[in-house]
Amino acid sequence: MKLFITMCLFTFVTGQNLSDINSLSTQNINDLKALEKKIDLEEEFENKELYSEDLSDVNIISEDESQTIDSKFFGYDYFERDISFFDNLPTPSNYLLGPGDEIFISMWGENNSRENYLINKDGMIFYENIGFISLSNLTLTEAKNVLVEKLSNVFSTLQSTDNPTDLSVELGKLKSINIYITGQVNNPGINLIHPFSNIFTALVQSGGIKSQGSLRQIKHIRNGEIIQNIDFYQLFINGVYSFKQENLIDGDIIHVPVIKTRVDIEGEVKLPLSFELLPNEQLSDLVNFAGGFSSNASNYITIDQVIPITERLSEDNAKSSINVSFSQSKSTKLNNGDKVIVLPIKDVQSKVEIYGKIKNPGKYAAQGMSLKNILDIAGGFDDPIFRKTIQDDIVILRKDENQFYSNEIIINYNDADSFPLKVDDKIFVYENINYRNSFTYRVEGEVNKPGTYPLKRGITVGQAIDLSGGLTELSTFENIVVSQEFTNIDEDGNEVSIIENVANVTLDFELSQNSIIKVIPFENVVSVKGNVYNPGLVAFEKGITMTDAIIQAGGYKPYSLKKSSYVKRANGEIDKAQIFGGRTKRLMPGDTVFVPVNPDPSDFDLTTFVADLSTTLANIAAILLIVDNQND
Repeated sequence: MKLFITMCLFTFVTGQNLSDINSLSTQNINDLKALEKKIDLEEEFENKELYSEDLSDVNIISEDESQTIDSKFFGYDYFERDISFFDNLPTPSNYLLGPGDEIFISMWGENNSRENYLINKDGMIFYENIGFISLSNLTLTEAKNVLVEKLSNVFSTLQSTDNPTDLSVELGKLKSINIYITGQVNNPGINLIHPFSNIFTALVQSGGIKSQGSLRQIKHIRNGEIIQNIDFYQLFINGVYSFKQENLIDGDIIHVPVIKTRVDIEGEVKLPLSFELLPNEQLSDLVNFAGGFSSNASNYITIDQVIPITERLSEDNAKSSINVSFSQSKSTKLNNGDKVIVLPIKDVQSKVEIYGKIKNPGKYAAQGMSLKNILDIAGGFDDPIFRKTIQDDIVILRKDENQFYSNEIIINYNDADSFPLKVDDKIFVYENINYRNSFTYRVEGEVNKPGTYPLKRGITVGQAIDLSGGLTELSTFENIVVSQEFTNIDEDGNEVSIIENVANVTLDFELSQNSIIKVIPFENVVSVKGNVYNPGLVAFEKGITMTDAIIQAGGYKPYSLKKSSYVKRANGEIDKAQIFGGRTKRLMPGDTVFVPVNPDPSDFDLTTFVADLSTTLANIAAILLIVDNQND
């Protein structure tokens, strides 16, 4: 049983491989045949005068280079697409039937039938009771007439007026046709294409034209004769479909020659690309291909010329440049490799500029404008509220060729209508500072009348507290914090509002615009933070010192910077320890004691050591003094 299964598997695998080999061999044979025909065809072309083109002045581009610069060459991207719409197209009236086409013959009336037939290699179909009928190289209309004539021998009503039978002929599956495509195309040789194809769709199906191939001198050859020359620019630029009527048939040849003259155009045109030119075309034709001038184009064009080899006197003079006007474009011939640059028009000074207290500062046209015209356009003078912020005297700065500095002219707004402006005038509108002044300050927290108050010069913190009704029973004057709100510019250039506390404020401190007075509620505790054993709140007692509070918070932990300890008062002020440390630093309700820690306790701090030694010696001296006094 195992041996039988093994033999079956071996037979299946071997048969599959043989099938693949046979398929591959068949394809290789077909490819070799196609290659042989292609070589024979190209040799035939070389012997014909039709293809004896002068290539001495042709711009040859390498395969790799063409793949990177196609985008700048006009027209080649039209061929870079798939075509899948043939099945939806109606059969052309001039389509000729041939071997491989499938037709449907339908009859209705006295006789009803519908049958399909495949035209054989000899161009005929076999109809029962009639025999072979030749339909090769006939249109559908001609094929219908032949079938009516032949089938009327069997179906007499086909040509009868009484109870007639109608007949129609339709295409089913279509044959493909073999076309030879030569020259500068991506897939030269024999190409199998759809029978409805024209020159354009055939080139699309075959992979398109290389960037060194001509789009304007494509030849359609049949039986050794050129039956039409194709210029795709007529289609791509002008929409003229000049090759529409000439469908392709088996054996036709499409030849794409090497491009002979290509010129770059850039600058102020609508399509700055590279275009192919025919021998009789000039600069004006190139501008037309590029879509014409842009709105910013000048009348002057610079041409960087490449002198043809046959016209060069020396290799040192192989290139040149000329300037021409557009009026000369119809008589200006271009060479292969030339570069045309359409220059832009230059800026013309024609404006005035307005600054200052107006709604729309900026530049405005000066032609025929008075000062009042520009002020009205800039906005603000007709707004009754905004108008109060503007001073009546307007300053105009006008250039003067006779002096280093410009003239400064002052015009009252009431006379602005009679003052004509000149190009490059600068207009300055100034603000009436009195109208914008509306200064305030705020009082917040534990006062009887918190709120915003009008600011007057010289008002102090104490006066502001009195105006706000005085402190409530929940606070004291030691709990007053004053901050200032002002505007700053952030990294992005935006205005941001910043509020910062003011240090060392007394009741006599004079307030300014946007000052803020905060009266903090009374707290009967002090806070101890930092490097102590039990940080937190400590109950306030009259006479409590900084050291007392630290002891009640558990005392100093190792590596504490005792001499760097400090007190932050309820009003934000900082008070450092005195020479005797925190022993004599008395605290107030709401104070916070901070005990910092040495960030690197392994390092010996000489300053801290000397300070601690001095404190210790001072304490010993005080004790000895007290003992000596008691002995006396």
